[in-house]
Amino acid sequence: MEKSFFIKTPDKKRIYARLVGNMKKPAVVVVHGLFGSMRSALVYNSANYLNKKGFSVLLVELYGWKEGSRRLKDCTLKVHGQDIDTVIRYLRKCGAKKIFITGHSYGAPSIMHSVNKDFAAVVFWDGSYHRVTNNSFRGYKKIKGLNIRINDEGSLLGEDMYQEAKHVDSLKLVKELRVPIKFITAGTGPLLQAEKQMYQAANYPKEHIVIKGATHSFEEEGKQDQVYSETVKWFKKFV
Repeated sequence: MEKSFFIKTPDKKRIYARLVGNMKKPAVVVVHGLFGSMRSALVYNSANYLNKKGFSVLLVELYGWKEGSRRLKDCTLKVHGQDIDTVIRYLRKCGAKKIFITGHSYGAPSIMHSVNKDFAAVVFWDGSYHRVTNNSFRGYKKIKGLNIRINDEGSLLGEDMYQEAKHVDSLKLVKELRVPIKFITAGTGPLLQAEKQMYQAANYPKEHIVIKGATHSFEEEGKQDQVYSETVKWFKKFV
């Protein structure tokens, strides 16, 4: 069973989603990274793999170009957290009894900004890292007259998200995430040391796996399947 639809938010926006499976199985919500979508390879390919392993999978799009969806320029991690809570409330209303969640890259701090944290366990796929002393978006320049910044590659970012990043502390947030957590880190990505720090700060039960030879999006042959396999192993411990 597969269907595409949207979930309405309290402020009348639309969160577009793709569900593979049904609510008779434990559900996994997959959250994309910054500038990503539910069509990003790592996210999109996870649905069929996890479904075959006994999970229903809900891919969500926190922003995009479709009618009624949020635009990235209007987003913050706080908004992402609220929208994740909206998605999980929707699944509860649909009868989901056991819900898990995973996030790639900026999907990790988005999950940590959930207020309700109504999920049984979480997996971060090379999750992004912030410290109060860091500006995570160095190189983004303000566009005069607009509430937007741009970098040398042409990526656009809302001013609110840029300013928010100066005050996000991932170590504090992960300490507040009192659910079982697993970190799956790309061995040759830029976040290896950062994820080790988050792992050390996290509460038990916890686990940290490094996928050797993988870059940030796990694009190398066979690496995505390793990510999915490690994710399934973790979630099945808490079914």
